[in-house]
Amino acid sequence: MSRQNAETPHVRFPNDQPDRTAVEQTLALLNNWRSASAATAIVMAGLLPFAVVWHLTYLAAIAASMIGAVILALSCHLARERRLSTLAIFPDFARLPDLAGKRKRLQRTRNRQALADGLRRTAAPNQPPRRFDCCPVLTDRVAAARSELLELASALEQTHNPDPTCVALIHELLTNGCSPLYNPNLPADDLHAALTRAHAGIANQPIA
Repeated sequence: MSRQNAETPHVRFPNDQPDRTAVEQTLALLNNWRSASAATAIVMAGLLPFAVVWHLTYLAAIAASMIGAVILALSCHLARERRLSTLAIFPDFARLPDLAGKRKRLQRTRNRQALADGLRRTAAPNQPPRRFDCCPVLTDRVAAARSELLELASALEQTHNPDPTCVALIHELLTNGCSPLYNPNLPADDLHAALTRAHAGIANQPIA
């Protein structure tokens, strides 16, 4: 959890919806950087055989350029996926072209099962400490919301076609260190509100 989030108790979860124009510009920039970096890596890979013939110095330079391009492409891809996960919480972005694939993946059985398992692990009365877990759940809040977490897990497994927005909200609740499950500076009511919103969107969908 960043120091900024720890010192701003007025911030709520989820945060305010971002501006659509700014969102589209950010996604376009990440797409462009990812494509350009991937193209650079492919070109450098194609030059490697020639570098072996030319000179060892060329080989080192081209290999370093290729590795750097791959790292940059992966970083842009991960940043883009993280941004899409956050945007999927907001219904107004449902028709954003970049979100279409993300919304389909959220509805997959495997993803829903993984999130349901995550909800049950979070609701477990005795949670063993996890290595490298720098942001443990707030046990008092989990205890107060245990029944809601378990009910939501069951509904998520049984629903055939859940609302992707609500599935995204569950994902953010479990994985975002700034969510009310982990951040003591957010009011406990935020957790109840998020669980209620997620359950309402899932319970109103067809059951498998």
